[in-house]
Amino acid sequence: MTYVHLGLWVRHSCLVLACMTACLGCTTLLPPTQQGAATESTQRCVPAMTKRARAAPMPRQQERAASSASASSRFSIDALRVADVIGVLPVIEEIARRKDSPGKTDVDMLILRQRLTDQVLLTLFEVASATAELTCERDRADQVADRLDEFDNARVKRLTIASIVLGGVAGIISGGVGLAAGTSAAGNAADVAGGVFASWFGVSALFAHSEIDFRHDRNALRELWENPSDSTIFSPGIWRFLHRSHTEGMNAPREQIVNAWRQAGRLGAGGSEDEDHRQDLFFGPGGRYGAAELRARASMLETLEASIRVVHEELEVLLREIVDQME
Repeated sequence: MTYVHLGLWVRHSCLVLACMTACLGCTTLLPPTQQGAATESTQRCVPAMTKRARAAPMPRQQERAASSASASSRFSIDALRVADVIGVLPVIEEIARRKDSPGKTDVDMLILRQRLTDQVLLTLFEVASATAELTCERDRADQVADRLDEFDNARVKRLTIASIVLGGVAGIISGGVGLAAGTSAAGNAADVAGGVFASWFGVSALFAHSEIDFRHDRNALRELWENPSDSTIFSPGIWRFLHRSHTEGMNAPREQIVNAWRQAGRLGAGGSEDEDHRQDLFFGPGGRYGAAELRARASMLETLEASIRVVHEELEVLLREIVDQME
């Protein structure tokens, strides 16, 4: 092999390496076309009726008023507690009084039962609406995280292939130089250059990380974290439920949810920069998310959703006791 041919071969190899380097350059933010899909989907999860008619909210920390003797004798503490949360405790007490009154009429009881049923049905719809929004937001975060994982996996695959190919090309160039020129200096240089490029691509594959601009202006996590006196996302009944302890001596659901977020490491290590970053990201209007942050956000939404669904069990207790009283 002549020096002219060897020079052309080396130049061609360098051109190939340069092209591969340009194609596999590190990208931390997804292209605008993929960002747009994530941004447009923020409106998909917003309920159609964001300004629902609301009753005047009861103070969330207010303890349940002492029930009448009739109500306490006919209904369990659990039933009276959930009745107070959804705002039908006066109806329950009236039902209990009329059951004890000899002058009660079936029409009066029917009216009271209808009022109770309407409020329970409204609460069920409020729970369904809240959990549907949380589920949609959780799925949106999971879908974008899946897209980021696919993008990162493809980059890792390309970088790994490039590392392997570069190692092989460097060996071929080194052997060709040694055979043609009978010297080891040029071959060693080719080995070093190939090793550098192969190592760079290999290390880049280990640290492949992509991000995307993910927005959530209507943020249920922020609502629970900042803990305002009156929620703009959840109905008054659900908000009271999240702030009332279900069992004596236990924390309210809101405190349990926040503690679960911390214990599961969703907010990062306590007192770390990662914790500050995630708090600003999760409880703000949005920002640049990686796949790990999106998975953590989805998990936090799932924890909140599961806690709200417990309202169904509480309402079942109340309705079963109402049915028993009506027999």
